[in-house]
Amino acid sequence: MKLLTRRSVIKGAIVCSASAAFAKMPQATFPVDPRARIAVATYPFRAFIKAPGNSDYDPKKPGMDLTSFARFVRTEFKVHGIEPLDSHFTSSEPDEIRKLRAAFDGVGVYTVNIPVDEKVDLCSDDEAKRHAGNARYRHWIDVAVLLGSPSIRVWIPKCSDPSDLPRAVRALKPTLDYAASRNVVVNLENDNPVTASAERSLAAIKLANTPYLRALPDFGNGLMGGDERFNAQNVKDMFAHAWNIAHVKDAEDVHGKRKTASLAELFGIAKASGYRGYYSMESDSDVDPMVDTRHLIEQSLLLI
Repeated sequence: MKLLTRRSVIKGAIVCSASAAFAKMPQATFPVDPRARIAVATYPFRAFIKAPGNSDYDPKKPGMDLTSFARFVRTEFKVHGIEPLDSHFTSSEPDEIRKLRAAFDGVGVYTVNIPVDEKVDLCSDDEAKRHAGNARYRHWIDVAVLLGSPSIRVWIPKCSDPSDLPRAVRALKPTLDYAASRNVVVNLENDNPVTASAERSLAAIKLANTPYLRALPDFGNGLMGGDERFNAQNVKDMFAHAWNIAHVKDAEDVHGKRKTASLAELFGIAKASGYRGYYSMESDSDVDPMVDTRHLIEQSLLLI
């Protein structure tokens, strides 16, 4: 299977693959070892990532491309997984992605998910725009295949009538069909209390009714829309439909106020759901990302 060779560093793995009865289910090999299940997202380090599409890069800071970031993750955090944001790629052309994959393999790092934030208009009345949007998503699915990533993350398509969720899901169907043909899962994240809430994301997943559209639970994003109890319920609801990726954080900066969540409770929710995928550290508070990522990894190793 496609993920075995790049995970040869992992002693012991469980195979979440399809049996004859579930031949159309996504197939991947997930590690058992807690450290091997941990990844680091590039997003918290966006000020350091030097790439043409990264408007968050701070030239006053030491610059890193994704190859340098992979070495950084292995050296500084001693983990194997990374989650590179689409705008942090120097190039997404196939030849460059093949070189990037070779570099990742060389340092013992693998890609667990690719968040895709490209602006597309899948709900447009203009057929050409709809086709162009799905073509961009197909492109990132192809990138995921080349990198060995089991998934990408996209957003629910924005339609003129936000309440018309069935139309938004239909607009995403060409991407989902292509993802299924390439054995790549498409994830929806609870990232925004209005347009990408846990409730709305899960409603879209249920409407799509395909194992190739899944949930990406974020441990702290629910704090933007409510208190710690509300956040925990969001996480629980999302894990019921998660497959390969979750974002770990225990704090969120909401309108200048630091709000926190219990990692012990949230990892308990993940375990109770039977989740076997990766945990990507995505520090997003007022704490230095180096310090916070170390803290999140230390706690995750205790709680996974």
